[in-house]
Amino acid sequence: MLDRFTGMQIFLALVRRGTFAAAADEVGVSRAMASKHIQALEARLGLRLFNRTTRSTRLTDAGERYYQQVDTLLSDLDAIEARLGEEVAGVRGLLTIAAPPAYGAFVLAPIVAGFMANHPEISIHMTLADRAVDLVDEGIDIAISVRELTDSSNVARRLSAVRLIVCAAPAYLARHGTPLRPEDLTTRNCLPYAEAGAHLHTAWQFRRDGEMFDVRVHGNFVSNVGNALRNLALGGASLVRLPDYIVATDLASGALVELLTDFAPPLRPVHALYPHRDHLPRKVRSFLDFATQAFAENRF
Repeated sequence: MLDRFTGMQIFLALVRRGTFAAAADEVGVSRAMASKHIQALEARLGLRLFNRTTRSTRLTDAGERYYQQVDTLLSDLDAIEARLGEEVAGVRGLLTIAAPPAYGAFVLAPIVAGFMANHPEISIHMTLADRAVDLVDEGIDIAISVRELTDSSNVARRLSAVRLIVCAAPAYLARHGTPLRPEDLTTRNCLPYAEAGAHLHTAWQFRRDGEMFDVRVHGNFVSNVGNALRNLALGGASLVRLPDYIVATDLASGALVELLTDFAPPLRPVHALYPHRDHLPRKVRSFLDFATQAFAENRF
């Protein structure tokens, strides 16, 4: 079966050029093949499109009507492809990103601001939610994961890593003493980070002599917002274990003191997830490259 799209291209070329030889040259087929396409087109439509003589090829009334519609159709198709090509060539349009709330606010937002400053035609919708997202079903271009990966259905690019830090305010340590071993935490007020409705008991992971082990801790307050736990710790109410990006400023100022540094667990990886590698939109690739470079240079 002859290709319908090629047939329409030959039809338009024949109208413009007036002869099968010229139309065939324009489209890049032989004269015989051009003639076969027009014959197949007329047979499919059940209409005569041209009145042919030895000297000329002229449109019939039906051919004229068909010409107007096909010319509009292919012009619209060219415009669509041109617009899509512009999107691929330039960094513009809407980019949707999902990230955990604290990481999005503390770390990702400055990176997004820098990216937008470099690409003024981009718009970004960032959803902050501490849950796994379905990139395809929810229309998310990029999701940021701050945990070990378990789902292999998405493409992952490692961006960075975070430390989990056990810390407390100097006032708390003055009242209760400084824990020297992870096991000392079992008698302390340790505020768990967990989803709403979770228990006030949890296990914190540590490393000793290269081996991982858990210590079960408990506290009188639980939250799924790291900044809430940080604020209670700053007030001297408890110990907390939080990612470095939440408490970095407090540690630098002395408002919080890092504890149990000899028993710190491995770094937690940060990945950018996206649905597929093929035909990746320019806006997605550009953001991934920008974020990767920003972390490599420690700009954020």
